[in-house]
Amino acid sequence: MSRRRTFADKRSVLAVSVLVVFAAIPLLSSLISYVTARSAQPFLEMPDPKYENCVRETEYMRYHHWELLAEVREDFVRHGKRGDITLSGCKECHPNRERFCNQCHNAVNLTPDCFGCHYYPETPEAELMETYLNGKTTAPAAIAAAERNR
Repeated sequence: MSRRRTFADKRSVLAVSVLVVFAAIPLLSSLISYVTARSAQPFLEMPDPKYENCVRETEYMRYHHWELLAEVREDFVRHGKRGDITLSGCKECHPNRERFCNQCHNAVNLTPDCFGCHYYPETPEAELMETYLNGKTTAPAAIAAAERNR
């Protein structure tokens, strides 16, 4: 009878061990993701040094810029108030959408709908090509400006 009891005890230990392993796998995965995410901040292109301050402090803009832009949109669309804050104003300090906006949005797996209506080229070269195609500059000027940006 003690053999049966020993076998039952071994099965219980095995069952508990399997449950612990299955419970530990997602916990360890979450822990690893948490540790690596804290150390891996996306690279953001710094704004042009001639711009000393943004419209709000950096921490606010990092985590709440969409709320500010939504408020500005609401004021303009609903009440007709045009303020000082515009997406084209953002483009003055942060000319390269690929190296600024898209870096964070891709890191957190977001696809904002701002750029469906608002023109904000991926790169300065794309903007130069757009101005050339619209006849606002000549091909040599666009090429020279693109070479300066490299």
